[in-house]
Amino acid sequence: MRKPRVLWGCALAAALLLTSCGKNNAGSSGSGSMSGAASGSSSASQTTAAWKTGLGVITEASEEDRTGSIELVAAAVLLDGDGKISGVKLDELETTFSAGGDGAVNLPKDYRTKRQKGDDYPLAAASSLKKGWAEQADAFADYLIGKTPEEVSMLKLDNDGKGTDPDLLSECTIAVDHYRDAISKACSSAKVLGAAKGDRVSLGIEAVNATSDVTATDDKDVNAGIDVSMVAVTLDADGRVTSAVADMAEPALTVMSDGGIKAPDMVETKLEQGDRYGMRGASSIDKEWYEHSEGFCSYLKGKTRAEVADIPSDGSDADLMALCTISIEDLQKAALDAMAAVN
Repeated sequence: MRKPRVLWGCALAAALLLTSCGKNNAGSSGSGSMSGAASGSSSASQTTAAWKTGLGVITEASEEDRTGSIELVAAAVLLDGDGKISGVKLDELETTFSAGGDGAVNLPKDYRTKRQKGDDYPLAAASSLKKGWAEQADAFADYLIGKTPEEVSMLKLDNDGKGTDPDLLSECTIAVDHYRDAISKACSSAKVLGAAKGDRVSLGIEAVNATSDVTATDDKDVNAGIDVSMVAVTLDADGRVTSAVADMAEPALTVMSDGGIKAPDMVETKLEQGDRYGMRGASSIDKEWYEHSEGFCSYLKGKTRAEVADIPSDGSDADLMALCTISIEDLQKAALDAMAAVN
């Protein structure tokens, strides 16, 4: 279901792209088609210049009567040595909560993303192209290969957020406005992290229920939400991690005792909050969340999927604990999902 576009739009995407790709928040450090394949240019600049990896997230929440919705779009990007898009991977999560007049919260039964749902997300039958969500999202990603971030931000769309280029519409008829904006954010925050020509980019998401209670009372509201862990990775020809970016979002709706629901005006990820997240004082190694995330991502470099799966999540790995002491369980699952999506 399409939701009102209330928080992010074309103006934001264009503003983000006015910053250099290297500039970032203090906290900034990813199935379908292989959109992460290198563009294939043989120019000397692409061979020698550093490639960049980025992760962009757009989160919106809305409410109507006693129903609240959360929509999260994530984009992993790989920029080549000329700053052009070499690869994109997209995914989207839509979650709905409702409440009764007694304050009882009805939790979602499915926390899978559209990509994870596959054929369970019934788009193909209703599509004029007879293509599912992943096929169309990957076609949009392929359409962007070789374009600059500015060209992406200026992509012409109609009033419904759909592309106007016949070449794009022949493969993708879904609305892409949020995907474009997430890609723009990913390009704006992209960093030199070790990716190189020939690498492929992918994205993994792990979403879990984070609702504080099941019934709101006069004395206590319920925070009905989800914790979403996202990891963008680039992999070399041997399937080893060359770079990674990890982030988390914690969107939540407030449910009141009469069943009324209030959505937040804005949801920032932990990377976007940077030092404002306020973890440093409670950290045994005096690091903010984004620094723990960077440590986890650096620890992934050079590892295969089997080696990432073998990382203990109980804190028993001394080398990892020196870099990152936050819980890595869901980030590890997201990283494994991303690596499994590359074939």
